[in-house]
This record gives sequence, C-alpha cells and structure tokens, in this order.
Amino acid sequence: MLRVDLNLDHRKLGAALAAPKNMISRRSLLKGAAASGVGLLATGSLLANSGGDMAIESLERQPARDEWFAQRVWGLSGNKVLLTGNASPRPATSLARQIYLPRSAEEIVSVVKSLPATTPIAGVCGGHESSNAAVLASNEAVVLDLRHLKSIDFHRDGESTLVTVGAGVVFRELVEALKEHQGALPVGTGPGVGVVGYLVSGGLSGYFSRRLGLLGQRVVKLTLVTPAGDLRITTPDDELFVAMLGAGSALGIVVDVTFRVEPASAVQSAEQRVVAFETRAQAVEFSRGALRFMRDHAFPNEPVSLELVVTGTKALVATVVFDDSFKGSTADFVKPLEDLAASLKLAVVMKAHWGSWYETAAALWPVIAGQTGNPLATLQHCVSTKGVPADQILDFVCNTLVAEAPLDEAELSLVEIRTLGGAALAGSRLPSGNCQHTFFVDLITLYDAKNKTADERQAIVDLTKRVMDKAREVNGLTVDFSGTHSQPDDVGYVVAASDIFGTAAMAETVKALKKKMDPNNRLRFHPFARLL
Repeated sequence: MLRVDLNLDHRKLGAALAAPKNMISRRSLLKGAAASGVGLLATGSLLANSGGDMAIESLERQPARDEWFAQRVWGLSGNKVLLTGNASPRPATSLARQIYLPRSAEEIVSVVKSLPATTPIAGVCGGHESSNAAVLASNEAVVLDLRHLKSIDFHRDGESTLVTVGAGVVFRELVEALKEHQGALPVGTGPGVGVVGYLVSGGLSGYFSRRLGLLGQRVVKLTLVTPAGDLRITTPDDELFVAMLGAGSALGIVVDVTFRVEPASAVQSAEQRVVAFETRAQAVEFSRGALRFMRDHAFPNEPVSLELVVTGTKALVATVVFDDSFKGSTADFVKPLEDLAASLKLAVVMKAHWGSWYETAAALWPVIAGQTGNPLATLQHCVSTKGVPADQILDFVCNTLVAEAPLDEAELSLVEIRTLGGAALAGSRLPSGNCQHTFFVDLITLYDAKNKTADERQAIVDLTKRVMDKAREVNGLTVDFSGTHSQPDDVGYVVAASDIFGTAAMAETVKALKKKMDPNNRLRFHPFARLL
C-alpha cells in the first residue's frame, strides 16, 4: 500500500497546449474500517468511537474570512459581481460566523455534534462551485474547510486496484498519484477542482467518460458524517450511497471516497489541433463542419471521444481521445479537421499528440492556470440531447451558441462541445443529469471583473441569458440539467429537479432522504438546495 499525503491569444494558447463494477468485498470494507480505528455496527451503518466528545476549542480555525475567501474561491459567480439594488457592490467574502479546518473524520464529528442541531454547516473542498453557495454560506453558518484531508491510499481488492481519496484532494494531486500506479479515472480537466466536490455534484469527464463512465459510477465506498454528527460508511447496497453521488453536499459531509481504478492503458492516446480564427463567422463555419464530423465519425465510433472548444482568445481547439479498442491511425482520423481548416483558409497553429492517459488528463492545466481575475467572474450553462443530435440542433449550436456567446465581451469565455454517452450512459444510474445525455455543450462565461464597469458586467449577464433563453425554445434540447455545469443563482430561471437529479424518480428519492437525514436542513448549501 502506498500513502501519498499532499499538503490568451491563440499563439499563447497553442504553446500552452504543446461500465465499471460497483461492488466492494466485505474484506476490504472491514480492512478500511480497521485502518480508521473504528468498528462497523452493521454493513453501511454507523461507526463507533467517532470522537464526538473531542473539544472543538483546540481545532484549527480561519479568523481572516476575507483572505480565506480570496484563496478558496476560483471564480465568483457573474451574478454576484453585479451591483445590488442600492447600487453598491456585493461584499466578496464569506458570511460564515466560523471557519474550521478539520484534519480528521473525528474532528468533523466533533464540530457537528458540538453545535446546536439547527446550525447550518457548509463543507468546502475545491471552491469551484459556480454559485459559491458553500464558501459564502450565511451569517449563522459554520464552514468546514476540508483542505487538510489529503490522503490518497492505493490498495487491492482481488484483481482490482482501489484508491481511497480524502475530501481535500484536488484533481492535480489525484492524477499525479494515479500516474505512479499506472491507473486511470474519468477526472475533470481543472487541476484545482476538488475531487469530492465534483463527485457529489455528478461530475463528468469530456475526455474520458465515454470509456470510463462518470466519476460517480466508479465509486465503491463513501465515508461521511451525517447532519446528526454520526460517522458512516456507505456502499452500493445502501440507498444513501447512490443519493450522495449527485446530491451529496445536501445529505452528508464526505470524509473520503473509494474508487475502482482502471488501468491507464484504457486510454490509448489523444490528438489535438488548435485552429486560429479572426472573425466569429469563421468560428461558426469551422464549428459547423467539425460538428458534422462529430456526428458522422465520432458518435458511431465508440472508442473515440471528441471535444471542440471555441475560445474568446480566437482559437478553435479540437481534441480527440482514443481508447484502448481503437484501431487505425489517430493522425489519419483527425486529418479531416485539418482539411476543414484549410478549406476555410484558417491556420492550424498547433498540433499535439499525447501518448497516455496521464498526458491527456494534464494537458489543459497550463491553460486553466491562465484563467484568472480579481475576481474571475463566472457563469456556467449547458445544453444537451439524449441521443445523437439532429442537424437542426447542430445548426443551433453553431448559429446561436457559437455565434452569439459573449466571447468578445468576456474574453476568457469558452463554448465546449463534446461527445458523451458510452460508458456514462450504460453505467449505473446516478442522481445526475450528466449520465442521461449523449451530446453536451457548455457555455462558460469568464472574465476579469476588475477590468469591467458595472454596466459591462450587467451586459455580459444579459448576453448570456439571451443565448440561453433561445436554447430553451429549441425542441429536443435539455437546458441546464447538470449539477456541475449550471448556474444555480440565476434570477428567474426555473430548473427542474428531474433534470438536475437525472429523473423524476431519482429526484423524489433524494428529497425523501433529505427529509429523513437532515430534518433541520443543516446542510442547506447544496447549489440546488431549493429543489430539495
């Protein structure tokens, strides 16, 4: 067992870019419990000796809320950088009355049990949630910053490799650890995104989910602290286990999660081509051709995943990931995209070949590092289809999403268009709209708010809303169904619980568990808590 403890313009972009089994053996479950120094009372139930009598006065606290907020928030919701009704700016700081930094499950239990049963509690993993619900919290709330829970433990369960990941681990740390073990998981591309935060919102991987499924579909065990302060292990035969994989932050505070790891050889390689454009019309026409290529050559080809990103820095980034069953030349497969660029007299400014899962997983880290602001304002929206998109859907994506997205006004923005389906669609059902769809488009509006006037910020919000309003009028499109790629704090938008949590039945299950597990609504900072 190894334990790892881890305390642009297009030219710049080009340079920077140079269904699994869900069971775990009783032996491994007992072994994990023993390693934690606790005992199972019953399968999937409470753990004894959970440390509830620990004095919380000795726990680490964060007294400087402004400084903490600035460090922990990757981006601030674009709705929260607008002026208030009295024309004053909103304070960019946490409202919580206390911020604790626990170092163990026992310390989390101690905090939860020491507080009145009605005190709201928020858990913060990576700080990337689009509405900032947990980091902002409320005046009466307590925040648990889980950054110290950094353990990454690899172990065996029969022929399978498992990895148990602490709630403070971010994707960069997990990817580096998996590299050492020649393993692979369907990770997100953001290096600083919290693994657990992404997981409990139903997170997907545009590069890897067709082959490896959603991250939640690879979970075999979750350790959590309930709203009552009980330490609990859940496994796939527990109703709470499934609900945690899309509504987790409303039901419990995750301590760690165990994944079944796929060999790194599951991903053969990837090809990326970066095409520069000058006008939006050029971006629209390249996108039109690339999406026809996606329809005709990527969707029918299960070993292939394709993502096209249109950026505010005037680059078209086409990435094709090939899994282990792909046969043929990867360079030949993407040649039609190069020919498309040539036919439109657009330059291919960068060609890249990545020869492993690790290289593919880490490829965008330098680019994402350049997405900064003071603050970085963000708005996230998505559209999708539940099957291969019809031509009119593809045309709408090009003629409206690509053509009208505020890429010029918010120059760090992206339109991401990707294939899904495959293992994500065939795998176990989760309370997440992400596992219901085959074609997925994000509109991620990003800009440095410091460089925009109040009127310019409002105009960007209005432009984004106008595009998404048009999407809601298109038959066959599902809009804002994703817990990880939607904007929960948009004013006036009605988001259906059946979309966010996958199905109406799954939404009802989550609601019933919320009522049972958290009758006082202590964990009220789930981004879509109003649906529960």
